[in-house]
Amino acid sequence: MEHQLEYLERSNRKRNFALFAEMGTGKTWMTLADAERMFIGNMIDAILVFAPKGPHSNWVLREIPKHMDIPTVSYVWDGQITTKRQKAAFAKLYQPAHYFDQPTLRVFSVNFDMMLTEKGRAIVDEYIRSFRVLAIADESKKIANPQAKRTIYVNKASKNAEARRILSGKPLTKAPMDLFSQFEFLKSGLLGTTSYRAFVAEFAVLLDPRSPKMQGLIRKMGPKTAFAQIVETDEAGNKMYRNLDKLYGLLQPHVFRVRKADVLKNLPPKVYEPRIFQLNETQRKVYDELQKEYSYESSAHGPQSFAAIAARQKMKQVTSGFIYVRGELELLDADSNPRMETFLDVVDDFDDGHQFIVWAIYREEIEQIVKKLNEQGITTVQYHGDIKDKDREDAIDNFQAGRVQAFVCNKAAYAGITLTAARTSIYYSCDFDNDIRSQSEDRNHRIGSEVHESILYIDLIAEDTIDEDAAQSRHVKNALADHVIDGIPMTL
Repeated sequence: MEHQLEYLERSNRKRNFALFAEMGTGKTWMTLADAERMFIGNMIDAILVFAPKGPHSNWVLREIPKHMDIPTVSYVWDGQITTKRQKAAFAKLYQPAHYFDQPTLRVFSVNFDMMLTEKGRAIVDEYIRSFRVLAIADESKKIANPQAKRTIYVNKASKNAEARRILSGKPLTKAPMDLFSQFEFLKSGLLGTTSYRAFVAEFAVLLDPRSPKMQGLIRKMGPKTAFAQIVETDEAGNKMYRNLDKLYGLLQPHVFRVRKADVLKNLPPKVYEPRIFQLNETQRKVYDELQKEYSYESSAHGPQSFAAIAARQKMKQVTSGFIYVRGELELLDADSNPRMETFLDVVDDFDDGHQFIVWAIYREEIEQIVKKLNEQGITTVQYHGDIKDKDREDAIDNFQAGRVQAFVCNKAAYAGITLTAARTSIYYSCDFDNDIRSQSEDRNHRIGSEVHESILYIDLIAEDTIDEDAAQSRHVKNALADHVIDGIPMTL
């Protein structure tokens, strides 16, 4: 496609470059074509792929055989090289060039978390020392936290590579700070500073150490807080940033951006529909008590304290009619669950055969959803942590083939699978994680969705609860990302 050729022009002979291409726009093809060109041009002789677990094997098993026209020898590492077959395949990576009949590109793929092991770091370092490597960080937001050991080890290893690429559809999911360590993977100082603290000071509105708010935090949390960089919030509780136009300008020489809306003209439009419901009397009473507890813990120990996070999690559970107390499940009102009632009203409007996805946070929710749908005569499949790999693949195949009507899942399904048979996604519950939300929407909004006139996303939202806060938080984060990455003016 035209945008893919444009990427190849922009990235030509660049050692460090970012491809921010949304799901379904051919991001992997562009990267492999770029790598193939670099190999033919004698710039590299090997590829190292860092990727999340699952997608890291997809590169070697599916994408490279499908897209590359040059000979390759590949290995996917999952932490062990113990069997005779594994040892032989791994050893083949290190065979001298004359061993192969023709020039052969070496490909080594490892999931990010393998870098947390000493063995993983040693193997990756040896690979980079042995060859002229193109290091690729797929879903580079996985290294967005500069304090995380995973980020530190991955970025340290990449410094010795011959060239580097970062890939992401949405590299900014929380704050502009997400970008710093992703670009450090490419080249230290690429965004104007090698200091994360300096980067934060440049692009965030920080609390003045002398302000009453900061002094109050120091009294509550100790004198070390005086050295912390705490981002100021506005009246609505949203964090405040600055100099975002400057940040957008710093990115442009090093980034090629692809949005589905710009290049996949045949994709159906997304339509969003909130369904608002009210808590019942029992839920409201419990919720209000938990909200008081959250406010106290957040004020006394900070919103990220264990007690505050626990209270907020319980608030979310209550909106779905249950709560876990000391690990035991308690139903708040067995005769009334407004969220479930609203959900069934939504499903009742569907025509026979209308296929849909249901997303939920908690396993208890999934069990209730499947039970109720089965009672309605609606066929279902499940996809979550307790479903075996083979059964997961069967669930996808059966849904895509139209043999079942509802695909009920949690965040285990948010990336790496295709569910284009679905005309509708229902978010039975949804949290603050904007990355999971945005990627989950892409499961059924991609090439293959053209058969639908539109894709409907329905959010079940409990009025005057944390549901509304989560929806507003996602809206703000999306607007922030659109501004920094795409230069779109912020409208909140």
